[in-house]
Amino acid sequence: MNQSPKDSALRIVAGFSALLILSLLGIGGLSWISQAAETSAEHPAAHEEKAEVKEKEAAGKEEECCKAGDTTPPLDLVQRVPLGQLHSPYQDYAKLAKEHELVKDFRLPGCNECHGGTGGGGFCPALTQGVWFWGNTDDVLFRLVTLGSADLEKSGFERIQYGTVHAGMPKMGFAVKTSDDLWKIIAFIRSINPPGSNPPEKVVPGRMHQ
Repeated sequence: MNQSPKDSALRIVAGFSALLILSLLGIGGLSWISQAAETSAEHPAAHEEKAEVKEKEAAGKEEECCKAGDTTPPLDLVQRVPLGQLHSPYQDYAKLAKEHELVKDFRLPGCNECHGGTGGGGFCPALTQGVWFWGNTDDVLFRLVTLGSADLEKSGFERIQYGTVHAGMPKMGFAVKTSDDLWKIIAFIRSINPPGSNPPEKVVPGRMHQ
C-alpha cells in the first residue's frame, strides 16, 4: 500500500521519538544501577568505619580509668570519671604490699602526720581498724582522700558512721602527685586492715544523699 509523504514523515518522527525515549530510559537506568552499586559498595565500609569509631570510644573509656602507672593528678581523675567508676589497678593489694614498700607511698604526702607512721593512729583515727566511715570501695576511698570529707559530702555522699575522732578528713588531692601514688596508698591502707574488712570479702558501698 502506498503511503503518503505525510504518513512517512510521521512514522519517521515517531521512530526517532521512540529511540530517544529508550535512550533516555537506558541512560537513567544505567545511572540508577551505578548509584545502587556505589551505595552497596559503600555500606560495608561505612559499617566498618562506625564499628571502628565505637571500638575507639570503648577503648578510650577503658583507658580512662584506671591503670597502673597513671600520672593523672587525683583531682583531675575525680573530676573526669563519673561516680562509682574509679577502680584500683592494684586489686591484689596483699601481693603488692609484699613486692613494694607501700608505707613509703603512704608517708610521702604526709599521711603519717595525722594517722601515725604505719597507719596505726595519731591524733586522727587509726587506719588499721577495718572501720569505714564513708564506705570502703575504691571509688569512695579515692574520692575521700582527694576531696576531703567536706567536699565528698558536697558531691552527694553521706557519712555512714563516726569513730572516736569526729574531725573531718582534709583535702589531700593537691599533696598526692599522681593517681598511681594514691592507688598505692589505698593498697597500703587495705593491706594493714584485718582480713574480711576489704572488698571483695566485705563491701561497704558509699551511701548517697536521698
